[in-house]
Amino acid sequence: MILAPRYLPRLAATIGLFTRYGLRDFARRQGLQGIAPDPAEAEEGEESSDAREQAIAFRRRLVELGPAYIKLGQVLSTRPDLLPAIYVEELEQLQDDVDPVPFAIVSATVEKELQGRLSKLFASFDEEPLGTASLGQVHAAELRNGRSVVVKVQRPGIRAQLADDVEFFRELATFLAAHSRAGARVDLVGVIQQLERALADELDYRIEARNAASMRRSLATYPRLLIPKVIEGYTTEKVLTTERIRGVKISEISPLTRLDYDFRPVAEEIVRAYLQQITIDGHFHADPHPGNIFVVLPGTENPWTPSETVANNRRSVTRTAHTPLAIVEEKAREEAAPLPVDLDVKLSLIDFGMTARLSSELKEGVIRLLTAIADNRGDEAAGTMVEMGDPIEDFDRTAYQREIAALIGRNYDLSIGEVQAGEVMYELINASYQHGLRMPAELTLLAKTLFNLDAVGRSLDPTFSPIETIREFGDRLVTERARQEFSPRRMLQAAAEAGDLIASLPHRIDLISTRLANNEFAVRVDTPQIESLLSGLQKVANRIFSGLILAGLLVASAMLMPHRRSLGTIGFWIAGGLGVYMVLTIWFNDRKRR
Repeated sequence: MILAPRYLPRLAATIGLFTRYGLRDFARRQGLQGIAPDPAEAEEGEESSDAREQAIAFRRRLVELGPAYIKLGQVLSTRPDLLPAIYVEELEQLQDDVDPVPFAIVSATVEKELQGRLSKLFASFDEEPLGTASLGQVHAAELRNGRSVVVKVQRPGIRAQLADDVEFFRELATFLAAHSRAGARVDLVGVIQQLERALADELDYRIEARNAASMRRSLATYPRLLIPKVIEGYTTEKVLTTERIRGVKISEISPLTRLDYDFRPVAEEIVRAYLQQITIDGHFHADPHPGNIFVVLPGTENPWTPSETVANNRRSVTRTAHTPLAIVEEKAREEAAPLPVDLDVKLSLIDFGMTARLSSELKEGVIRLLTAIADNRGDEAAGTMVEMGDPIEDFDRTAYQREIAALIGRNYDLSIGEVQAGEVMYELINASYQHGLRMPAELTLLAKTLFNLDAVGRSLDPTFSPIETIREFGDRLVTERARQEFSPRRMLQAAAEAGDLIASLPHRIDLISTRLANNEFAVRVDTPQIESLLSGLQKVANRIFSGLILAGLLVASAMLMPHRRSLGTIGFWIAGGLGVYMVLTIWFNDRKRR
């Protein structure tokens, strides 16, 4: 396969990306060096020998290269087998902060998508964005009914740009997989497929809206977690509108605030909520980095502060000619009712573009793996990883199990607060790839999620570790499953089935006894493979027997030659004819079987 000429500039930039910033070994392993060398960029790579500085420069260069490279970096952050740990840690912090789109373009996009004038759709709409990213930007606004909202608007032309970049990544990954053993081993094509799926979800805001609604329902029993409500009628493929929940970033919590409030309960609650998503729902928010989680202090969580009159509220409610005005006003008052004030610290989760789903089998495997990590059971963790993974040719299960057991064992002497579940998961996945065991993409996303949760928990409470919460959740999950298995309903169902069996047992025993007495009882064994094997052995025996007869004729003819030359010659001719016949028969029969 040959890359298209139009991709050569991007190829040079990609090679330079991995050769300039301390990743020459990676480029050499994947077969990147030598495809299109760029000496100028290679020389610039010698500027810094500090690994951390090079990792930071690598992250910044990804941002400079555009949205597709940013998303590629986010996918690479889930693959500790590809990049050194310090680069993976840096890519975990990958945030794209780009110049905002002019407001005139934003306004035109919103009006086109929502099919109305901005002034009619919103009471106010801030021209300055709250935040900008490579795929879109977010503006604060207020609906005609007084509800404060945030509106995410997709950048124009971003789809075409990403499609071209992803096509280049796909061709490059296919080329490296075909020409580099390492490229095939680490499944670079799978990395790009994961990137494509992530981008497809993030470019359709309707998918994000469905994810947010699903998470909101799933986590409704966790009072300290807030998920903004999606505003129906204001959300399309390119525009997403949600209620605004005011909060501060975790990193911006002041030391005085930490003294005033207890953050440990909310840290435990967010871990329990994610464990429910992972082990029960099988659908989890895969991007809980600190930038997507806001701290909501008591008294500030009300996402809606009405500022307009009932007259404005009326305009926000759909009304037909037959709808009484009183119903419209009542609906507006219900929507405008303030939320009750709580004294607990809460967390608000945003950005549900990246989620992951686990199959039933993978979900069960994850439960066993997390409990094995929490209880330091290395052999069980290794066995579970093998069940979930896909081994390649040279996978050595014994060596792999030894390393996993040793890896889990290293955490045995650590205190609960020192063990980080996400870090352990990353180490397990890295060891798996090194031994030739490919892991599902969902598991690498899970490792990234747990790694981010570790960081969130430490930001809220430096002494917090999710391991104890995981252990407690696992114990409750096992207890709940046992309770369900032995619930009265299940016991009644089992008793009914047992009753049916007992009731039919005398008839079945009588039927078997009658057939035995009448010599009508027969056991049929269907063994087509054994019959084929016996047939083959019979043919081999026939050939050996024919060969022995032929050998006997040859020996007898040789012994007769000194005494009865004519008989010896006849024997040789007969043996020769039989030999030719046997060779031809074997040859034709073998060709027929092919």
